[in-house]
Amino acid sequence: MPVRIIQVGLGRWGIDWAQTIIPRVPEVVAVGWVEPNLEVLERVRSRLGARPNQCFATLDAALSHIDADAVLITANVAAHASLVALALETGKHVLVEKPFVSNILEAQHLVDLADRYHLVLMVSQNFRFFPAAITAARLVRERAIGPVGAVHVEFRRFVNYMPADEAYGHYALRQPLLEELSIHHFDLMRMVLGQEPRQVYCTAWQPPGSCFQESPAATATIIFDQGTVVSYRGNWLSPGEETPYGGVWHVECAEGEILWTCRGDRDLTLNGDRVVIRRRGRPVVQVDLPKMPSFGRRESLATFAHTVETGIVKPYASLGRDNIGSLVLMQAAIASATTGSVVPIEG
Repeated sequence: MPVRIIQVGLGRWGIDWAQTIIPRVPEVVAVGWVEPNLEVLERVRSRLGARPNQCFATLDAALSHIDADAVLITANVAAHASLVALALETGKHVLVEKPFVSNILEAQHLVDLADRYHLVLMVSQNFRFFPAAITAARLVRERAIGPVGAVHVEFRRFVNYMPADEAYGHYALRQPLLEELSIHHFDLMRMVLGQEPRQVYCTAWQPPGSCFQESPAATATIIFDQGTVVSYRGNWLSPGEETPYGGVWHVECAEGEILWTCRGDRDLTLNGDRVVIRRRGRPVVQVDLPKMPSFGRRESLATFAHTVETGIVKPYASLGRDNIGSLVLMQAAIASATTGSVVPIEG
């Protein structure tokens, strides 16, 4: 029987979830929608063919009128903590979009709350569910070309097309790179390396002509607990050749290099996934990727439903407690960029 979910947050990304992701995941069924902007709510209701008694302005109202198993939160990150807490306190499992919440104390409180009520709290780190990322993690874990010494990650896009007005909310986002996108890359670092960060130094800046209110470009050096050094560069205003959203990764190992990338323009195709191995003095070898009919957000949602139904956590699922490690790295990078100092990260 599908897991019955209430979706909260129907902005541009939330609508995409509602229209293109949830209907493609047979393990779940949407039974209610929540959006405080009534005009948006009515527009989405019409698009989805939902009944008026399935649509609400608040989560509290939805929970009072609809029998559901879980809540999917695709609202603005500022609302995550209160929404997650309300869902958990009313006995609902929760899948929440990244970033989980805005501070570690909130995250710790929420994972403790989920444990207290024996509920699943999972963060949709959908970049984990692409075949190239899973393959890269396997190659590193198996030491296919020796232990890792250093990693170089580069993300490049140009999204500065629209005028600098309030109609384009992306420009007004808090930390549009480090919080909005780099959280994916930081999370993948932990997943692929199987290590935890211990120190970060980050610099962020405004490229010429930027319409963003806060820095859309950054570079960081991150040291992990087994000595691996990661150099990271991300830029929403790059004039260079665009990368997939997963970034381009050069994983330098003792016997060669693993080069990989994932998540192209949409997480509905695998057009951005590729893994190759370059051994010293040998030709480049392309690595076969596992067949994944379900990937990205679809697999994230299916994995959540599987955990709710069986209590078994699949590999690479990002439970709230584990995701705190990615949140800590993200916040340490922001703190370093703000203060200009090296920020240690406690184990």
